[in-house]
Amino acid sequence: MVGVPLVCCVLVAAVVLLDAAWYVAVPVVFAVSVGFEWAWDRYANRRSAQPNGTDGPGGH
Repeated sequence: MVGVPLVCCVLVAAVVLLDAAWYVAVPVVFAVSVGFEWAWDRYANRRSAQPNGTDGPGGH
C-alpha cells in the first residue's frame, strides 16, 4: 500500500490546480466578453457614423 499516499497527493494536486484554473479562467472569460462587447460597440458606432449609402443595403 505504498502507492496510496502518492495517489492521494496526485489527486489533491489535481483538484487544487483545477480549482486555481477556475479562479483564473472565470475572470479571463469575463474580461474577454467585456472587451468583445466594447469593441463591437465601437465598431457599430463607427459604422453608424458613416454617411448614408456607404454601409450596404438600408444605409442607416
